[in-house]
Amino acid sequence: MTDLAYQATGRFWAELAACGVTDVVVSPGSRSTPLAVSARNQEGLRVTVQLDERVAGFCALGMAKASGRPVALVCTSGTAAANYLPAVVEAHHSGVPLVVCTADRPPELRNAGAGQTIDQVKLYGDHVRWYAETPCDFDDPGFFTRLAVRAATTAGAGPNPGPVHLNWPFRKPLEPQGTVPRFEPTVGQPIESVRPLVEADVDALRGMAGRRGLIVAGALDVDDAGAAAIVGFAEAAGWPVVADAGSQLRGRGPLVLDGAEWVLRRAGLVPDVLVRIGGPPSNRAVIDLVDTSGSADRLLVDPRRRWEDPSFKWTTALASDPVALLGATAPLMASADDAWAVGWAEAAYDAWERVESVLRSDDLLEPLLAATLLRALPSEVAVYASSSMPVRDVTSFWPPDALPRRVLVNRGANGIDGVVSSALGAALALDQPVAALVGDVALLHDIGGLLAASLSDADLTVVVPNNDGGGIFSLLPLAEGSSDVHFGELFHTPHGVGFGRLAEGLGVNYHRTGLADDLVEAVTKASGVTLIEVPIDHGTAIKQRNQLADLAE
Repeated sequence: MTDLAYQATGRFWAELAACGVTDVVVSPGSRSTPLAVSARNQEGLRVTVQLDERVAGFCALGMAKASGRPVALVCTSGTAAANYLPAVVEAHHSGVPLVVCTADRPPELRNAGAGQTIDQVKLYGDHVRWYAETPCDFDDPGFFTRLAVRAATTAGAGPNPGPVHLNWPFRKPLEPQGTVPRFEPTVGQPIESVRPLVEADVDALRGMAGRRGLIVAGALDVDDAGAAAIVGFAEAAGWPVVADAGSQLRGRGPLVLDGAEWVLRRAGLVPDVLVRIGGPPSNRAVIDLVDTSGSADRLLVDPRRRWEDPSFKWTTALASDPVALLGATAPLMASADDAWAVGWAEAAYDAWERVESVLRSDDLLEPLLAATLLRALPSEVAVYASSSMPVRDVTSFWPPDALPRRVLVNRGANGIDGVVSSALGAALALDQPVAALVGDVALLHDIGGLLAASLSDADLTVVVPNNDGGGIFSLLPLAEGSSDVHFGELFHTPHGVGFGRLAEGLGVNYHRTGLADDLVEAVTKASGVTLIEVPIDHGTAIKQRNQLADLAE
């Protein structure tokens, strides 16, 4: 039976590799032995071992997000599989392809008190694109070739990529009884992502030509050519772009606005047409614009056909991929009145001048930290921005003179968990330096990711503004509540942790600075795994954010 298990898993991995999967993230365990050993012996697969399954899940997420290819996960049974859930949820909501392989006890040991046995049937519920449980008897080798192709295709080939879950029950003995077999693929072919284009969508968008439009871009999975196609449309239509950092559009010309949130409420700049592409925006001013805009036509572009937006005010839903749609429609667009685009660009320029005057007058607080980091890093260094304040700061304080760069974010479920592990996965997949901007609470939440990075060969710089707690809560009305709210204890949660000793214990390079010039030198000289801590006085930071908010009035 064990030999048959290795024949099944060997065929599975051979076909998965033929479909373009190159990375498998494995956590140690006994029940998953056939999966792990067969993967390690398969030519063309790189196996990365992560001790902690939660770290492994987010590491695979970062790999898949950065590479655009499905990444496989392997773990043993029981709570090991449950620890993948946060990463699976994020992958589901952000459309990241994962092939999650969980080992399991055979049916006769379930609900019988066997160790490391929980109910793993459809463990991840509706957070996966597809679920299957493999047979225990392995008497149909062809099944496992077909299983691999369907798993890879469902995860990554269509317009709605995401995680799939394969549950593998194994009976003992689990170790190979002889030489581990290797197989050549028989049916697997490289999968390709699909960028669908609906001709009716082109007609709908072309009908908006000559009107005053505004494009709102959230997180997008596009390369340089895709970003150029989107910006090319904006230029042809004369429509400014309000773009999150994760859209990959920032720094690509004057129509991609910097400092946009400070001009969104200005009179005379109300668009006739509002178009949203990518994920939901992270900036509150942009969210408010989408929610309250009186635009007659509001187009929501989503090739996944989910059309999710909490405002529920979109008048038209388009199923085309935004790159394909905007690229095809650009030659058909007549520009709106030049004063429309010029007015936005000039207002954004003036706004940024006022913002930078505030940043220049203060210490190295979070806004200046984000701007300094974007200016200092070489353009080939990707940035991984944590949810909570870092992703908002990178979006809000992207300076006009900063170069375009890859910015990765976990904005599907918007959690702060696993961001260091995700950044590690991106660095491993890209085989190039990655800088992660991570809040102090998010870093403490993913210390296992920092340990995993220290054990790797990754080039990862983690920059942490340490404001001693959950600073984002101080921006909510809750912070002004009465004493019985217990704001500090329940929400801000000061921890008093300095990261120097932690870095030393993990064998990570460490630097601490409160000066912008010193930060520039630290990030440009960083190599290997480096943690840079920037101490932030929380009270001073809140005063500066309030001062910046006043600029929008």
